[in-house]
Amino acid sequence: MGTLTSLTSRTRADGSVAEPARVSTLRTTPLVAVPLSSAEALAPSPVGFRTPGAGSGTVLPLPRTRGTSPTPAVVPPAAGRPTGTDPASGTKPQDIAQLTGLRFVAAVWVLLLHASYIPGDVFSRWTAPIAPLVAAGPLGVDLFFVLSGLVLTRSYLARMGTRPSVGGTARFLRARIARVWPLYAAVTVAFGCWCAARLVFGRDGIVAWQTPQPSLGPLGWIRQLTMTQMWTSSGIEGVSFVLPAWSVSAEWLAYLCFPLLVLGAWRIRSWPLPVLSVLAVLAASPVAVVPFLTAGSGESGAWVWLLRIAGGFTAGMLTWLVVDRLPRTPVVELWAGRLVLAVLAETVLVAYWAASAPATASVPAADRLWLAVPMFPVLLGALCVARGRLVDWLSSPRLQHGGRISYAIYLVHFPLIEITVVAMTRFPALAPNSSLAALAIPHVLVASVLLAHLAYRWIEEPARGALTRR
Repeated sequence: MGTLTSLTSRTRADGSVAEPARVSTLRTTPLVAVPLSSAEALAPSPVGFRTPGAGSGTVLPLPRTRGTSPTPAVVPPAAGRPTGTDPASGTKPQDIAQLTGLRFVAAVWVLLLHASYIPGDVFSRWTAPIAPLVAAGPLGVDLFFVLSGLVLTRSYLARMGTRPSVGGTARFLRARIARVWPLYAAVTVAFGCWCAARLVFGRDGIVAWQTPQPSLGPLGWIRQLTMTQMWTSSGIEGVSFVLPAWSVSAEWLAYLCFPLLVLGAWRIRSWPLPVLSVLAVLAASPVAVVPFLTAGSGESGAWVWLLRIAGGFTAGMLTWLVVDRLPRTPVVELWAGRLVLAVLAETVLVAYWAASAPATASVPAADRLWLAVPMFPVLLGALCVARGRLVDWLSSPRLQHGGRISYAIYLVHFPLIEITVVAMTRFPALAPNSSLAALAIPHVLVASVLLAHLAYRWIEEPARGALTRR
C-alpha cells in the first residue's frame, strides 16, 4: 500500500508557522505493471482518475482540515487506470487484467466449437442448452483480432506512431516473432510429422481433418514455417497443417502492416471521440455486410478471412484511440459496465438467432453470426474502463493464467481432437457414441488445457525469453 500525505500547520498569532500539527493521509492501492507477454495485474486503484493524454497527472484534493486550505497531491497515471506508453519515459504499460481473462474465454469458446465436430452425438447432448453459443465459436477468433489491434496500439502508439523508424519496426517485429513463432513452429512441425506419418502408413490418403488436404511438399513446409500459407488462399481449409493456425498466418500479415497503420493512428488520435467510435464500429462491419451481399452466390466464404483480420485489427486500433481519452469517472465506469452487459446479451441473441436459420435460408447460419462482430469494439472498449463483478472475475488469478496460456490452448487443442477422431475410426471400442468415446471427450478438453499449460511453461515462455534477450 502507498500513502499520499498532507501536512497541516498551525499559525501563531504573530503570523509565523508552527510545527506541523496534523497529518492527513490518503491510502492508495498500487497497481502491478506486467509486460504484454505476462498479463497478470492487480485491480487498479479506485482513486486518482487520470486526465486524458499519456504521461499526464491528476490533481487529487486531500481532505480539508479546519482553518487551512487543502493541499493538492499529484497522482501519476500509474495509480489510475492503465494507459498507453509514456513517450517521455518509454516505459511499458501495465496490462488491462480483464482483457487478459477475456482471452481465456475466447480460447475456450473456440475449443468447444471444435469439440462439437467430434463424430457422434455425445457432445451435442451434453451441450444442448448452449448449442447456439458453441456453434458461434468462430466469433472467438474475431474477438482475438480486435483485441490484438487494441493491445498493440496501446503498447506501441507512442513509440512507433510519431515517425517512421527502421529500428523501431525491427524491434516490434522481433518482439512479435518471439511471441508467436516458437510455439507455432513446434506445434506445426509436430503435427506436420503426424500428417506425414498418416500419408505413409495410412490407407485412405487422408492426412488431416480438412477438405481439401494441406500440401506436405517442400513448398508447403516453407510456407507453414514462415506463417505465410494464408496469403494466397481464399479459404481457410486445406491451407495449414493445424487448421486453427490459419489465424496465426493472418495475424502475421497484420503485424507486417502495423508499422504503417500506427503512423495513421497517431495522426488521427485527436479526432473527436464520437468520430473515432463510429470508425471503429465501421471498420469491423465489412465481415458482417459482405456475406449478406454475396449470399447464395457461393462466394460468401471467399477471402472472408481477410475481411476478418483487416477489419477486426483496424477496429481494435481505433478502439484504443477512444479508450485512451475517455475520462475515468464513476459515472463512465458505471455506464461502461452496463454497456458490456448489453453487448454480451446482444451477442447471445445473435448466436441464437443465427442458429434458428432454416437450412433453406438465403443467408446461412454461419454467415449470420458475423453480425455480432461490429459490437466487439464496443465490448472491448467498454470493458477497458468498466468495473464490477464481471471485471473482477475476468481479473481473477485463474483467469489471468488462462489468458496467458490462451495462445497455447488455441494451437494444441485441434491436434488432440484430430488424433482422437483418428483413434475413433481405428479402434472399435472408441467408435462414436460408445461408452469409451463418451469418456474420452471430456478428457480431451481437459488435456488440451493441461498440455497448453506445459507448452506455455516449457516452450513458449523460455523461447520468447531467449529470443528477446539476444
